[in-house]
Amino acid sequence: MTGAQAIHAVLSEAMAADKRVQVLGEALALSPASSGLMEKHPDQVHLLPAADATLIGVAVGMAIGGHRPVVELAGSAALWGAVQQLGQEAAAIGGEFSAPVVVRVPVGPDGFDLSPLLTAVPGLTVACASNPTDAAALLKAALQHDGPTVLLEPMTVLADSPADNAAGVALGQANVVREGAHVTVLAWGKGVAAADKAALILASEDIQAEIVDLRSLAPLDTETIGASVRKTGRVVLIGAGAAALITAVQSAFLRLESPPTTAEASVDRIVEEARGAIHY
Repeated sequence: MTGAQAIHAVLSEAMAADKRVQVLGEALALSPASSGLMEKHPDQVHLLPAADATLIGVAVGMAIGGHRPVVELAGSAALWGAVQQLGQEAAAIGGEFSAPVVVRVPVGPDGFDLSPLLTAVPGLTVACASNPTDAAALLKAALQHDGPTVLLEPMTVLADSPADNAAGVALGQANVVREGAHVTVLAWGKGVAAADKAALILASEDIQAEIVDLRSLAPLDTETIGASVRKTGRVVLIGAGAAALITAVQSAFLRLESPPTTAEASVDRIVEEARGAIHY
């Protein structure tokens, strides 16, 4: 089962169990994760014009009215038109109202990285899966969440990688995918696979890298991040995410043996930064 098929299964199951779950998008029939949902659940699938801000606005209105809408955008570039609605409408709602809107965003290899902008929106949950199983599990968790959630879904995760049954994963819960004692590598999305390959190279040099898959960018799992960095004394962050580095410094400042550093999701760059942290 591919990641897209796993997501399709989660959506179909959720829609069958809860009529409040509604799926919105502009090209759902062309999406591997959403194709066929309209035939199975005709009253719960809505094709709307390609206006991303309008999609979010409609979804927020539906959420306030008691529904649990899931919006599928065409790509990461579409977030430019949706961030304002997510921040000023969905995330800002409080009191007796809530906006349980889930926004699914496929991210290509050259897609815009809007994670710094998204994570700066108060009240907005942002998550990104590094594997098909987590992609389905994060969607399940988002469908139970009472606030707005953006799920960034790398195309490599949606494509042809095998996916197991979606296990229980909580929003805001990181995962230590590889134990190590010498340097912590914080990664998310496609950066996790690159970090894992880099760890194999480092292991041949007797450098044990601990890889932490953040999974949730907002909120961050400060407990898991802090525990790992306090253990290794060194940290390399893959990709954007100043908040993760700040968390690492705050939680393990007296244990750090080298300055926290960042690297792009490139095996060579990760290896270089990890070596630098070790030999600082």
